[in-house]
Amino acid sequence: MRLQLVIVYARLCGAAGLGVLLGSAATGLLNLLTGAVFTSEPDWPAGVPVLTLLGTLVGLASGPLTRRWFAPATPRRRLVFTVGGAVAVPLATAVHTGSIALAFLLILASAAATTTLWIREFRRETAQARALFFGSRRPR
Repeated sequence: MRLQLVIVYARLCGAAGLGVLLGSAATGLLNLLTGAVFTSEPDWPAGVPVLTLLGTLVGLASGPLTRRWFAPATPRRRLVFTVGGAVAVPLATAVHTGSIALAFLLILASAAATTTLWIREFRRETAQARALFFGSRRPR
């Protein structure tokens, strides 16, 4: 197994990007529940249909790409990720300037969580190749 750093870096960026989307969607949901979206950005509801369509495409693409490391036992994965993308992308745009500190904390936490999940799976995936390359002992 040959390790290609460009592919590893792209996968790591994708894992962090999924975390950023989830964190900003959580912040947008809080803004939507408190009603801050309608007072600071009154044009936001007009863009929801287009954002929902873009979200379905994001969900369709991220479902198969994250099969091994992000919720691997999810039944009907394509449907779940498509609906999740259709909900998450409009919510991710509902972050307004009054909640930047909260958004930063939620985005940082969720990006760290998804990146950690990806790194754990990557280490598990490459453990056999490392064992062959370094021998039976574990490298330091």
